[in-house]
Amino acid sequence: MSGIWPATWVVKLGGSLWNGPALRPWLAALAAERARRIVIVPGGGPFADAVRDAQPVLGYGASAAHRMAILGMEQYALALLDLEPGLQPARTMADLAEAQATAVWLPATLSADADVEESWDVTSDTLAAWLAERLGAERLVLVKSAPLPPGTVDARALARAGVIDPVLPGRMERRSAEVRCVGRDDLPLFVAELRGGPAAGTRLWVQREREAAWPGTSYS
Repeated sequence: MSGIWPATWVVKLGGSLWNGPALRPWLAALAAERARRIVIVPGGGPFADAVRDAQPVLGYGASAAHRMAILGMEQYALALLDLEPGLQPARTMADLAEAQATAVWLPATLSADADVEESWDVTSDTLAAWLAERLGAERLVLVKSAPLPPGTVDARALARAGVIDPVLPGRMERRSAEVRCVGRDDLPLFVAELRGGPAAGTRLWVQREREAAWPGTSYS
């Protein structure tokens, strides 16, 4: 199925947006987009946090925690769908292919096929990248609450800073599509880009072995 939707953008809405004023405007803007196909990947938010908090008490293993956290993403997806009626649920590749509006991915079914490790190092960042691979998306946008540096930044530096998950940079080496982080308050810039304006947010780049360092990519 790779490459079938060249105009698709996968937009991951961080779980950290769940209790702030930015979430509903982002949902409304994404639901209104018609110039390109948008697929929203939900973060885990408080639902995944509950899984993490309960693990040391109940003692369940990494595999169970991974699947439970994905169900937390699904709970967050259901909440997003309820908040914005203009969005459409999608569980399978067929659902995504047939969507007539901005889709919200409910990941419990399709993510079972994802070739990702079952650990807390893998978050919805990496699952969004995996879905972008499956869809052949031209852009992966990660909407974040953390402060972001301008310009182009080595993804591994952002991972060390805790802005993205540590598995995502390695995943990025498998795809050629552009990956960007956009701040939660940068919605006007993102909408302007959708309307033909300059690219919004921070472009992520992966420095491979034996490549010379790219000036200006430090983030500490």
